[in-house]
Amino acid sequence: MGYLIQQMGHVVISSPDPLGAAKDLQETVGLRITEQDGEAVYLSSNDRHHEVTYVRGSGKAVALGLEAVSIEAVDEVYRRAKSDGLEILSDKPIGKHYARAITIVAPGGAVFEIHTPIARNQAARYNGVGARPRRIEHINAVAPDTAALGAFCEKTLGMKLSDHTADDAHRWYRGADGYHHCVAMGPGASALHHYAFDHHCLEDLARIADNLVLKDRALVWGPGRHGAGNNLFTYYADPHGCLVENSIEMARIDCDATYEPRSWDISEGLNGRWINQWGTSPPPRILEPGIQFGH
Repeated sequence: MGYLIQQMGHVVISSPDPLGAAKDLQETVGLRITEQDGEAVYLSSNDRHHEVTYVRGSGKAVALGLEAVSIEAVDEVYRRAKSDGLEILSDKPIGKHYARAITIVAPGGAVFEIHTPIARNQAARYNGVGARPRRIEHINAVAPDTAALGAFCEKTLGMKLSDHTADDAHRWYRGADGYHHCVAMGPGASALHHYAFDHHCLEDLARIADNLVLKDRALVWGPGRHGAGNNLFTYYADPHGCLVENSIEMARIDCDATYEPRSWDISEGLNGRWINQWGTSPPPRILEPGIQFGH
């Protein structure tokens, strides 16, 4: 069997104020609230029912959703996870509008939900503030052993390695859609470092920076252009302390047969081209781990 994962699916984050967190994302980045169901608030930037869900809790990463290529692929991930002895938290969907899911604790503690496609039942165009991205793009997880988490992505989830640093501490994995990565990882205590959105143009990233000014906040880092993925980026912190990356121009790999994963030189550390081709090294805030997994 080839790819099991099609693309990035969704993220679920707990919040002391789910509606307030949803409105902040709506006003800053431009997603729209598609549904409120009790203490769960769903948001989307396209025709999917949701790409981000906030639930009542303490400001932690509940699950990182990856959309499988089929229901059979979800079943295959379940079989592999059981065979690998991984902890399976649930075999039912966390959210609404998708039929089948399995929630797994990956090596190191990151929680992934592998699920069938989320319903495309929203209007593709909508009125609202913010930049209105194309889609949720990727997540970046921090793990105490990125080799083990990488092996999980390859062997259990059937993903392919796109790039890695020369020391293998940082890795980027793609699904069947060919975008350079939907899962990225770096070393450290288990956490969600950031989640990211794909935008239309650089002006969208400028609008987000302006929206932050109106909230008396500011970007954490950027703009710049990553080496791995070749995408332009900015980062800001959400109300829970998790970073939100806004991105354009991520590379797309159109032929697995000819593509060879790149090894990025990290001899210059955080001043290297692997992390920012434009040369501005990240501030200390970028090095903080993000939000823990839990509820």
